[in-house]
Amino acid sequence: MNLKELKALIEAYMFLSDDPLIPSEIANRLGISIEDVEKAILMLEEELNSDHRGIQIEKAAGGYFLVTKPELYEKLLRLGPVKKKRLSRASLETLAIIAYRQPISLPEINEIRGKDSSFPLSTLIEKGLVRAVGRKKVPGRPFLYETTEEFLKLFGLNSLEELPRDDET
Repeated sequence: MNLKELKALIEAYMFLSDDPLIPSEIANRLGISIEDVEKAILMLEEELNSDHRGIQIEKAAGGYFLVTKPELYEKLLRLGPVKKKRLSRASLETLAIIAYRQPISLPEINEIRGKDSSFPLSTLIEKGLVRAVGRKKVPGRPFLYETTEEFLKLFGLNSLEELPRDDET
């Protein structure tokens, strides 16, 4: 397979997939070198960065995605409703607590928020942004929660180390 064909295949995969394109996985599945996959991604990225294209490649959660160019957002809204994931204020507060304090239990989240966070937590689990990863070794053995790769993807992060810290906000 030549680089042009590989570039087209990668573009189609990114278009169809909800999951990130991981170069090493693609190389293994196709039996080609990771260097060829990365060259094809770079070729596609250069092509998409031109002014006449409406999408671009974004790296997050350890892989690559196709995303809409941000400068087109307002014009896209005029074309009709754009399905957008929205989180309530309670869900965002709960998610922030989990992201910065993970792994963390529901009683600890409730203590920080000063409110019952059961419903926002269930919403975050349903959306795949948070998952249970075990139980805390205290009486009652509450579940411990942490963020998922879907969280990284949604916020355009490669790792939790990219979260802003107090001195950056």
